[in-house]
Amino acid sequence: MRVLKFAGFIAALLVTAGLFATPASAQEEKKLTMYVAYGGPEVIADKFKEATGIQVEFLTMSSGEVLTRLRAEKANPGADVWFGGGSDAFIQAKKEGLTAPYKAPNGSRVDAAFKDPDGYWTGVSLVVVGFLANKDRLASKNLAVPMTWEALASPDYRDEVSASNLNTSGTAYTTVSGVLQIKGEQDGWPFLDKLYANIPFLTKSGSAPGKMALSGEYAVGIAPDPHIMANANPDAPLVVVYPEDGVLAWPSPVSVIANARHPENARAFVDWCLSPEGQKVLMQASPRVPTTNVEPLPGVPRLADLNLVPYDIQHWGSERERVVGEFNKRFPKYQ
Repeated sequence: MRVLKFAGFIAALLVTAGLFATPASAQEEKKLTMYVAYGGPEVIADKFKEATGIQVEFLTMSSGEVLTRLRAEKANPGADVWFGGGSDAFIQAKKEGLTAPYKAPNGSRVDAAFKDPDGYWTGVSLVVVGFLANKDRLASKNLAVPMTWEALASPDYRDEVSASNLNTSGTAYTTVSGVLQIKGEQDGWPFLDKLYANIPFLTKSGSAPGKMALSGEYAVGIAPDPHIMANANPDAPLVVVYPEDGVLAWPSPVSVIANARHPENARAFVDWCLSPEGQKVLMQASPRVPTTNVEPLPGVPRLADLNLVPYDIQHWGSERERVVGEFNKRFPKYQ
């Protein structure tokens, strides 16, 4: 009896140390809980259950709300997976020890630019910044569809461009910092002076400029995932443009939460999201550009066809306060 107790004690130590693991089916119930900042979670949960038998419960909230909740629940988290949201929030969560590393087998299909090198988060899709141009309004102003950032900064488009405020919008911050990366800060800020001379007003949310282009209030809106609004309004006079001189994008990630109650199920979900099957389901739920080379659904741009800027998420995440401060100082008209 003592020998058996000692052997059990040693096995428990090995499991705790991660040197030995019993099968997931013996450890965990078929259940998974997620905090979600992503479109169509019901579809994703149902399809994952069909594939694995794991029942998914989820609570939707913004990235900021997820961070706040994970900080409060650090010792005893209420979820196993954080799915969707801004990559900057995932970077911060890693720094605070709120997420756990996991390099999923299917994660090898994702470019290094779209995942954490240590496996703390992996992008499942991309939020792509582009233009929504209203053909009718452009024609009424005798203007061509702008195909590049350079064209959009022309004085011809004065007061015809709508954009969001980088103090409140991730799309806007990616736009500003992405232009600085494309051109370098020495040339980038003067270029932004020209671009923002064409923008009379900044919206609070990143989705609003696309809606203003749709309504014909402005000729062009700088918008996230412009193809989604165009696909949803097939009869509208809209043209989707992914700038030929550089497409800006950031990944929407998934992470295993530190101290999760169902870590094996959480890892299974992460790997499924990055599989060809999972990537297609994610596009059905929210038609974003996938982070892998899976064939996109109709109306979703192909990753290989976009002239993506190698946007340095880590660098611009750490530079956010400085860049926002310089922007506000440079453009007091928006304050």
